[in-house]
Amino acid sequence: MQNDPWLDKWLALIRERSANGPVLELGCGNGRDTVDLLAAVPCVIATDIFMENLAECTQSASRAKLLQMDIGKPLPFADHSLLVIVASLSLHYFSWEVTLQISSELKRCLTNGGLLLARFNSTNDHHFGAASDLEIEPNFYQVGTRTKRFFDETGVRLFLQGWDIQFLEENVIHRYQKPKSVWEAMAVNLPLDILFPPS
Repeated sequence: MQNDPWLDKWLALIRERSANGPVLELGCGNGRDTVDLLAAVPCVIATDIFMENLAECTQSASRAKLLQMDIGKPLPFADHSLLVIVASLSLHYFSWEVTLQISSELKRCLTNGGLLLARFNSTNDHHFGAASDLEIEPNFYQVGTRTKRFFDETGVRLFLQGWDIQFLEENVIHRYQKPKSVWEAMAVNLPLDILFPPS
């Protein structure tokens, strides 16, 4: 694995927006991003569906609060209880119906004005399964033993419909053995009275 300092430019903003509250990390994996987050904030709730990933995460980020969780199901957090959510390459395993449900859950859990930082597989991510032969639905494929979704700009904007998208950029990263194409987004949760003003 190689260096992938994508969070560096966001840490000051995360620190400011979290107001010393917990930052929720969806899909912590081995904890590489968790370590960076803990350098900026005192509390990170690091989640993953796999216990082996959480065990690896605790080795590198022992101060994190660990939670086993399936992102595709309702999140175990109260409405508007979180200030910052980070989801790097963890939102792409689901059908489009479930993907949109995840977006709604993130909005529900974040405060008005809460911050979402996310990275999504790009449809240009051909080293990691984009345009595979086994297409389940548009841009959603069986890749080995997993299902994977790949996003174009329209797909990311549909996922973030109803959010204030303040940053959206396609990049090639070098976290893995081969270059990987991703979309990186920073979006703010808009209150309902802005989305649906009273008539």
